[in-house]
Amino acid sequence: MNIVINKRRFLLYLTALAASVVFASFFGGPAAYAWLYALLLLLPLSAVFILLNYRSLKIFQEIDLHRVVRGEDHRFRAVIENAGLLPIHRMGLHLYGERCRIYEIEEGQEISMGSLEKRELTSGISCRYAGSYDVGIAKVSFRDPFYLFTLFLPVPYNFRAVVSPPVTGLAASVVDLENLLKNMGRRTSHLPEETAGSDMRPYMRGDSLHSVNWKVSARLSELMVRIPDKREIRPVTILALPANIPDRQPETEDLIKKDYFLEFLVSAAWHFADRGLPVRLVYPAGRISDCTVDSYKSFMDFYRIAADGIFYSGTDEYEKLRKMAGELRSGGHNDGTWILIREDPEEGEDPVCICE
Repeated sequence: MNIVINKRRFLLYLTALAASVVFASFFGGPAAYAWLYALLLLLPLSAVFILLNYRSLKIFQEIDLHRVVRGEDHRFRAVIENAGLLPIHRMGLHLYGERCRIYEIEEGQEISMGSLEKRELTSGISCRYAGSYDVGIAKVSFRDPFYLFTLFLPVPYNFRAVVSPPVTGLAASVVDLENLLKNMGRRTSHLPEETAGSDMRPYMRGDSLHSVNWKVSARLSELMVRIPDKREIRPVTILALPANIPDRQPETEDLIKKDYFLEFLVSAAWHFADRGLPVRLVYPAGRISDCTVDSYKSFMDFYRIAADGIFYSGTDEYEKLRKMAGELRSGGHNDGTWILIREDPEEGEDPVCICE
């Protein structure tokens, strides 16, 4: 709740109130005291009227899809109902404008409703950041009849959108992952080497003539081709370290950090999955969890939980993951390449760190 006072009008009100006190003191009479009591009761009666309006107010909000992608346009609907007998005059609607674009509803748009009236508002909407957060109408405002003060109150019902990050080339542009794939260490069952190996099989239509082993073919009197070995790569693990934000409404700065963190994370995972290369992901899903992404299916399984499924169940899990990240940065590992992605790096640190 927040109250904004119109200083100029409030000063005039205090002046009129002081004059009424002086007038009633010197002259008395029903008229003088009726005017004085009216001024004295103006503010408390206005507050009571506003609180009754707010108590009878019902607001339901939704988007056509509960899970959306950042930047995509969807349809937003708000149903506003006055369930009380008192009318609502010029109630203001205030939006989460810093985190979503709502095209057909303006910030501060006023709406008046009679008793037991229901109103529906629709608009296009697009979310600015990846993550899970409230969107739509954030607050409503009421004013007294003489505009002395404006009372801002949270809406009775919030809508939390789950916003997935788009899959982009952000990871490839920040970290040269291609160099990591040239290191030796583990075979992948999806990609062959560019040069043929020593194993043989009979020639099949479509095989390149460069793969034919002519000496073996001459000896066996049958065309034989060399089978490429499976490509070997160094094991790569991505450790995702999100910020440990308390259970509160995130600020815009928090959403910007979360947005970059999630976009980089899913883009890095897709960078491997698109090539059929395995990458291990370590992240908190309540407790510390891990999965291997090496195909479109396994990527989509991870992508579905990226927006709202990466969180800490408690401070202990956060401290465990921080300790693991600290050991990686100090060289405390010998199992391939680790990529550390931090949502909230300390001052002077890069959000992405490669530990080999």
